[in-house]
Parts: sequence; structure tokens; C-alpha cells
Amino acid sequence: MIMQLFELKEAQRSSVASSFMKKMEDFKESSRRNDDEECLRKKQELEERLVPKTESQMDVEMTIQRLQNEARLRIQQKEDQIDKKLREVQSIQEKELQEDLKKKTLELQIVESQRRKGICSEKLELMLKCLDESIISCLNKESFLQTIQMKIDRVTALKNQFQVVANTANNADPLINATRSENIVQQIEDLSEVIKEDISKNNAAVHEKVMLAKRQAQSTVPAPAVKQEQQNDSNNHSEKKTNETDEGYEDLNFVQRDDLLLYSQLQSELSQYESSAAAFTNDLSLKALRFELQKAVLHPLNEISDLSGQHLQDKLDRLASLLRGNAVNVGSRVVRATEHPGGLEYCTNLLARRMVSQGEDQVNVNPKAAFPIAAVITELWIEFPIFGRLVLAHFYRQCPYLVPYYAPQQEGQSNEDYYKSLGYRYSNGKVEQQPAYLKRMSGVVRLYAAILISLPRRNQPHPHGLEHAWRYLASLLNLSPRNDITAAILVEFLSVTGHAMSKEYGKQFQKILHLICTEYFSMIRNVTPKGSGGGPVTRLEDFLQESITKGGIPPPAGQLPLRFW
Repeated sequence: MIMQLFELKEAQRSSVASSFMKKMEDFKESSRRNDDEECLRKKQELEERLVPKTESQMDVEMTIQRLQNEARLRIQQKEDQIDKKLREVQSIQEKELQEDLKKKTLELQIVESQRRKGICSEKLELMLKCLDESIISCLNKESFLQTIQMKIDRVTALKNQFQVVANTANNADPLINATRSENIVQQIEDLSEVIKEDISKNNAAVHEKVMLAKRQAQSTVPAPAVKQEQQNDSNNHSEKKTNETDEGYEDLNFVQRDDLLLYSQLQSELSQYESSAAAFTNDLSLKALRFELQKAVLHPLNEISDLSGQHLQDKLDRLASLLRGNAVNVGSRVVRATEHPGGLEYCTNLLARRMVSQGEDQVNVNPKAAFPIAAVITELWIEFPIFGRLVLAHFYRQCPYLVPYYAPQQEGQSNEDYYKSLGYRYSNGKVEQQPAYLKRMSGVVRLYAAILISLPRRNQPHPHGLEHAWRYLASLLNLSPRNDITAAILVEFLSVTGHAMSKEYGKQFQKILHLICTEYFSMIRNVTPKGSGGGPVTRLEDFLQESITKGGIPPPAGQLPLRFW
């Protein structure tokens, strides 16, 4: 019984295990089939995505879409090309119209410019004719014209400037030259009126003197007595004038009479020129314009050097353009010296003064710098004679020994005023030390001497050439030498001009050089205090001995070559 129960239990357990195993196998089979189906399905989906069927509707639609896009792109490209061609044609037509309009406008401007220049030329010719008639009608002409010579020279310079402007064609803007011509003619007209007024006043004064003389002749005083009285007055006046000129120095050992007359005349002209520009200089409302004009003068001036001929030409062109009254660039601004009355005079005098100052400021430090500066001064002097006279006046004011003029101390003149008149500087009430003064004066003399030997371009006549070097040297040797300064001047002047003067004057210059080496050098020795350093005297002695040893004076170091620019 127990065995049967055990076997029955075992049969049931075996049946349950078989059923469970069968279920497990069925589950595994089902899972396997599901996995295979899922893998197959995913594989199909992936294949459909990566390799679409060529025969599918999607492929057909995508192909149609692609073809449509390509067709639209080609149509758009053709439309863009057509638009581009149309724009190019339109641009060409507009340019042609603009050029045609510009050409017609330029032709009209040229005609208008010529018309205005013609009117200016006729007006100028008539003004100059009237001015000549006024000068011819001037009474006591010789003495009076000296007082207005500077104004007459200014008229001549403006006339030459007008001819240059009127004959210059400006294809970019023809009306600019017409406007410049009108400005120049206006300046000449203003000057002519001033000159006519001066002549009228002079004639009135002379006429009044004549009438006064007639009334005196008709008075009750006997004619012989009147004549004798007039003669005595004339003699007294001549004697007084002679005494005023000589100022108590009968032999004028400090200056030659002709040189003193030239010096006085130039200083008078300089004072008149400064007075004519005083209104412009002192007007506070014109401070900004003055500042721009100062930059227009000083920038090219400070850049003058022998770097190259083109570089030097550029500085000359900029300064010449300013003095012609043309518009010049100053940084981002454009200024013109003729923008305001007195502006051109201000610029001309400022340039002349600062040019001369370069001698004591720049040449003093770098002696070779004298020659490019001198070359620019010479070229400007040729084109603008009034500029040249102002330069000479400033040279004489800065260094009166260039006259030559050993100015004596006047009665009642303070030591400070006297030393300043000789070119000394004062600082805190103390006069400049002699070595520094001599070095500065040597720089000024060197610059002046460099002008004398400067060679103008295009074989133009020199406005202040070697003949003035000979005149100066002769005048200097006719005066008794002074301590230090005479030796300093001579060594600087001869070292610059000696070679050119030897070539130009030959034996005559050798004679004057022999005179310096013998008699004049002994006179310099005699006025040199014993025990003093004698620096300038020693340098002059060494220079003369070297010149004798080498048989001549070599060309100065730094002189510009013949065809430098």
C-alpha cells in the first residue's frame, strides 16, 4: 500500500515536471519566434530607410521634387543673370550721362573762367595804367617814391602772381583760378588806392609848400633878403640832416654810408609791413585762423632737408602755394592765406622771420642744414621779391654785422636795449654768454652766405648772388675790426663763399685774401685783449693758414650738387 502511494506520488510529480518543462520549452520557442519576427521587422524597416526601393512611390515623389527644385533653381539663375545684365546696362548708361553732363559742365566752367580772367586782365591793365599815371604825376618823385617802394614792389609781385595764375589751366576745377585771379586783382586794387592816396597827399603837401613860397615872395620883405633867408634855411636844414645821419661820427667807422642807408630803408619797410598785418595779428576772433596759417608755414619749414631733391621740391611747392594765396592742406583742414585781409602779409613775414631764425636754431647745431634752407629761400626770393626783401631785413635785424654795421650805443640807451639791438639774448635780466652768442651769430652768417652761393634752378638770375658777397667783404674790410665778432664772421663767411668767389673773381679775390692774411689780421690781433682765449681769432688764423697751405679754399661741406633738384 505504501509502495503504491509512493509510486502514485512519483507519477504525479513526474507528470507535473513534464508539464512544466513542456511549458518552458513552449515559452522559449514562442520567445524565439517573437524575437526572430521582431528582428526581421526591424531589419526590414532599416533596409527600407537605408536602401529605398527604386520602384516605390516615395522614390518617385522625391525624384519629382528634386527635378522641380532644379528647374526652379535654373529659372532663378537665368532671372538673376538677366537682372544683372539690366543693371550693368543701366549703370553704363548712367555713367555715360554723368560723364556727358560733367564734360558739358566743365566746358561751361572753362568758358566762364576765361571770361572772368579776361575781365580781370582788362581791369588789371586799366588799374596799372591809372597807377602809372599817378606815379608820373607825383611831385618831388625821387624822394617820395622811396617811402612807398615797398608797396610798389608788392603790386609788381602780385601782378606776376596774377599772370602765373591766369595762364595756368586747372582742368579739375577751372573756376578756382578765376577766383584766385579776382582775389589778386582785388588786392592790387586795394594797394593801388592806397598808393594813389599817398601820392595825392604828397602832391597836396608839395603844392602847399609851393604856395607858401609864393606868398612869401609876394610879401613886403625885399626879394634878395627872402632869397638869402631861404638859402640860409636850406643850408641849416642840410647841415642838420647831415648831423642827424652821421650822429656825431664824422668818419662813420662803424658802417659805410650806403650800407646804413640800405639798412635804414629795409628796417623801415619791415616796420611798415608789420604794421599792415597788425590788424590781422591782433584780432582775437582770428586766433584759430592764425594758428592754422602758422602750421601751414612751420610744418614744411621744419621739414626742409637735403634728404632728396623730390623731398625738397615738395616743401618748396607747399610754401610757394601758400604765398600765392592758394588753398593748402593743414592736417584735415584746408586754409588760404587770403581768407582775411592781412593774412597773406602775416604769412609772408612769418615765413621770412622763421627762415632767418633757422640760422641760429638749426644751422647753429648742424652747419650742413644751411644749404637746403638757402636753396628754398633763393627760389622763393625769385618768385616773391617782397619775401626776399623781408628776409634781408630780418637778417639785418637779427645780425646787424651782415650789413656790416657795428651799431654804437646811443646816448640814453640802456645796456639791455643796446645788447638786444646787437642780437644778444637776455634771460632773467642777464645777458647771454659770449661763446653762445658768437655761435648763434655764426649760424646766421653761414645761412646768409649759403644764400649768396646758392644756384637757382633753370638758370634763372640770382636775386642776391655773389656780387653781394664781394660788396659785403669789401665793406667789412673798410671798417676797423671788433674783438671776437669780426673774426667769427670772417671765418664763417669765407669758409662758405671763398671757393665760389675764388672761381668768380680769380686774382682779385686772391688780392683781397692776401690783404686779410696780412694787414687785416694784424688789426684783428691788435683789438683782441691780451690773455683772452681768442677762440674766433685762433680759428680764423688756422683757416687762413690752411687756405695758404692748400692753395685755395675748398667747397663748403654740405653744399647741394648742381642738379640736386
